[in-house]
Amino acid sequence: MIDRKRRMGIVVTSLMGAGTEKTILTLAESLAKEGCDVDLYILRHHCDYTPAEGVNCIWLNTTSNREARAKLTAEIQRRGVNYDLFVISNAKYFDAVPVTHKVCSLHITPTAWIQDGPKWKFWSRGRKLKNLRKKFRHKTVIALSGGIRNDLENNLGVPASNVIEIVNPFDITQIREAAKEAGPIPEGRYIVSIASLNKRKRHADTIKALVKIPQTDVSLVIVGRGKEEESLRQLASDLDIVDRVIFWGWDANPYRLLRHASVSVLASEAEGSPRALIESLLVGTPAVASDCPSGPSEILTGSLAPYLTPVGDIQALTNAIELALNTYPDIPSEIARRFDSAVVAKQYIQLADSLSVD
Repeated sequence: MIDRKRRMGIVVTSLMGAGTEKTILTLAESLAKEGCDVDLYILRHHCDYTPAEGVNCIWLNTTSNREARAKLTAEIQRRGVNYDLFVISNAKYFDAVPVTHKVCSLHITPTAWIQDGPKWKFWSRGRKLKNLRKKFRHKTVIALSGGIRNDLENNLGVPASNVIEIVNPFDITQIREAAKEAGPIPEGRYIVSIASLNKRKRHADTIKALVKIPQTDVSLVIVGRGKEEESLRQLASDLDIVDRVIFWGWDANPYRLLRHASVSVLASEAEGSPRALIESLLVGTPAVASDCPSGPSEILTGSLAPYLTPVGDIQALTNAIELALNTYPDIPSEIARRFDSAVVAKQYIQLADSLSVD
């Protein structure tokens, strides 16, 4: 039985408004609430999220990967802290952390990123698989979903003993309180999609599905920012639904928009453990998602399974949205219990304790 205060270290690239960064920050805050001393090393000064009290933020303000690795190593050595556990959110910095008990937290299904290319290209599928195997095979990895675990073990040859499955943490009380806060919301009924505007999120599929649903009074609100905004605006124009597609941009409190939405949609082609999908269910909003690797099929189960659709199947996505607009089952309370940040933080503490015994 360990009766001292545990020391936890975490490194994250930045605190920009994205899923990985929110997950890591929630973990840091949850560990602090559980009585741990938490050092959060932040490599780049991009701050959409404000850390809660109790998390010791160490801003390294780097501008390149090489500088980040060097500064991270130097700062950890300078502090001389004997961390019980150090969580690394990007594998490229794993070797730069001079700590005995460290794990790599993996937020996406690795092979889902691989796209086929000509065999003569250096970025061919075979070469990428080889690089991924080399990257993860000898690391202890936190998998945020069963799909990530399976990918690591079955496709990348990571030993099962090196993979620990711990889900994303969610501060459910904070999320539900934020969902009730006053603030601007779209007029009328709307579907919401909260995700970066990049090709992987497949917002175009949701826009195309919007045209097909018979409820023409329903609009689509896209919350996020990214390089695909111009092309998505053009698609809405081509489909003559400019007035029904609202590009909301970044919002510090997306939970308010989730709570008032009729349905939330996640049409991604690859995920790890999708925060927006889980957050929708936590605030009581019906959710539809693609059956991408990985995460959605582990969340939309049982009575929620009809709202899971094949990736890229516009008609199936349309049908699921229409069904969710008309009827949706009670959201299982097990979802809140499973993803509660206090429960997840305790799993990390147990992991730290087990490593210290070894």
